[in-house]
Amino acid sequence: MSESSKKLLELIKKNVHILLRLINQILDFRKVENGRMKMQFSTINLLDEIKNWNDAFRMALLKKHLKFSIEAEPDTDFQLTADEEKMECIYFNLLSNAIKYTPENGEIAIRLTADNNQYTLTVFNSGSHIPETDTEIIFERFYQINGHQAGTGIGLALVRAFVEMHGGNISAHSDHKGTYFIVNLPQNTLPNRNATPMEHSSEEENREVSAELIDAELDNLSEEPIEADTATVLVIDDNADIRTYIKSFLSKDYRVLLADNGINGLKMAMKYVPDVIISDVMMPEMDGNECCKRLKSEMQTSHIPVILLTACALDEQRIEGYDGGADSYISKPFNSQLLTSRVRNLISNRKLLRKFFSEGQTLEKVSANALDKDFVSKFKKLVEEHMKDSELNVEELGRDMGMSRVQLYRKLKSLTNYSPNELLRQMRLKKAASLLASSELSVAEIAYEVGFSSPSYFTKCYKEQFGESPTDFLKRTRKC
Repeated sequence: MSESSKKLLELIKKNVHILLRLINQILDFRKVENGRMKMQFSTINLLDEIKNWNDAFRMALLKKHLKFSIEAEPDTDFQLTADEEKMECIYFNLLSNAIKYTPENGEIAIRLTADNNQYTLTVFNSGSHIPETDTEIIFERFYQINGHQAGTGIGLALVRAFVEMHGGNISAHSDHKGTYFIVNLPQNTLPNRNATPMEHSSEEENREVSAELIDAELDNLSEEPIEADTATVLVIDDNADIRTYIKSFLSKDYRVLLADNGINGLKMAMKYVPDVIISDVMMPEMDGNECCKRLKSEMQTSHIPVILLTACALDEQRIEGYDGGADSYISKPFNSQLLTSRVRNLISNRKLLRKFFSEGQTLEKVSANALDKDFVSKFKKLVEEHMKDSELNVEELGRDMGMSRVQLYRKLKSLTNYSPNELLRQMRLKKAASLLASSELSVAEIAYEVGFSSPSYFTKCYKEQFGESPTDFLKRTRKC
């Protein structure tokens, strides 16, 4: 066999393994989504396991000439009750990402600490940077950062799912040095109630892959857009044929989620916070009118436009729907072009509202209804109360708002086109501008007063926002 043929075979072998790993990750993620993922708990030494897992990456680290270090808190045994396979998957994905995004001659550092009855695993890599707007959504299924690197977009979503099944949490942030992924795992807490210990199953059972199942999964992949800016439409209908039909013409332009009744639709709306919801009216368990009322009464979903579909032509029913907060009513049988046009117009109107805000309007003016006004008022009050705290983050804001990190992100993004971090920074800069104009504080004092931990970074952000540095502003306005 020629040398070129050997290289070709090696390339084929490598890509077969990549494809197999992708398929297994897809299947694992499906199991998590469907509540069928099995957990096999045992006591492991997390530090020892990490050292063993590192062996698989030696060649990759050498190939890119990366400096690699591991640091662990002394006098700690790092005993952990966990599913060893899933912990390995968590670590492999994080370290693989670190190697992928670190430039040659860069640095990767692993740190393991113990505090407050939890273990914290930090994976740092130099050189790469995750935009602030992406740190809240990089763990979303099929999400990719700017599309610069090839990938399935499922690895980090699976990592978060596995971490949460162990009762932990994961976050990410970047600074001028690089990017940090931080995993917190409870030392002695039982895993998440959704993750029930189950009997041992063989590797063959966990990794059983049929041709039919692979084809089905690949079909699903091809139907799900991965662009971060693609609008999401949730379709709620108890008729499977209607759901499939609506998805067939909307999925060309939108990401389409499906729910088979009002209760499940409400749950999906709370979880995914879509851009538009289409709901049938006549459904078992919870009808469309009740679902619409609930959606419009929840802080997380009150801003989402709702289109109701009905075969009933009675004005009384339409009045009930509009009184419940419906934004549009379309009769069955409906024209697909009419429904598509209505969805497009509602999304366009929301974009105009976001543009209105991005051109300098206040948070109060952008809110559309009473519940949204309350939401905006509460968010603004929270930021103003804690603005001086440089450690204030989206997790804390979401918790205080009664929302998850993702719900807060999507709600604010939908209303304003800005992420929570961007709004927080804008509010800090506006407060800083007010202090510069009305106080005798120095630039550094003002930076700390509004929550910036670095005066130089404050100066950079201020200049980007207002077109001049705070020092130049003071020179211009505080002349004797």
